[in-house]
Amino acid sequence: MPDVFAEITVLIADRATLFRHGLRGLLKEHRPGWSCAEAETQEELTAYLTAEAADLLLFDIQIGGVAGLQRLRQDYPQQKIVVLSDCNERAAILDSLTAGANGYVLKSTSMSQLLRALEIVLHGGVFAPAALVGATPAAKEKAAEAPVSPLLAHLTDRQVEVFQLLSEGCSTKTIARRMGLAIGTVKVHLAAIYRVLGAHSRIEALAKARGAIALPVVERAAQMLAA
Repeated sequence: MPDVFAEITVLIADRATLFRHGLRGLLKEHRPGWSCAEAETQEELTAYLTAEAADLLLFDIQIGGVAGLQRLRQDYPQQKIVVLSDCNERAAILDSLTAGANGYVLKSTSMSQLLRALEIVLHGGVFAPAALVGATPAAKEKAAEAPVSPLLAHLTDRQVEVFQLLSEGCSTKTIARRMGLAIGTVKVHLAAIYRVLGAHSRIEALAKARGAIALPVVERAAQMLAA
């Protein structure tokens, strides 16, 4: 089967010239069919996206911050955006995912991990680093004290229960066993939850519902992908 992403356009938006040039060279080395463009400021990347099309935007969060990311998502709702950052803090990762990023990659990551993350996003997934998996007791307590997200008000009591188990890192099979439901029934509840939250994956659903309930574990898959 041919790779539909063998030839794509990547826009690298980063304030550091050396980083942009270096990443561009590495991408061309590992993905020769990819075409790369560069932007140094929010204005430059906006001008590029207005005039051209980019299959993937690599966005340095320091360029415009979370507010800049939110504007990008609002202005270009279909754009695939991967945040590049030096910050490995759980709150910063969740802020970016909540603001509309399709992925969050640390600048210190290896090239193989970066490519893996980009391909996940290109195929419609959401990528998060290992820092998003698990939480300290203090983080759990803070999340538990947060106000309930209005989004969860649209879920049934049973769906909220499924969502709670989902946030604890339970697999579909485990949720079914613990709730005494058929796996197919759990999948129906999960589909309804994703639809209400406007999400396509567990990571995205939990990011959108941030503050709704404690998030001790986001998704076992995220841990494997970031390993």
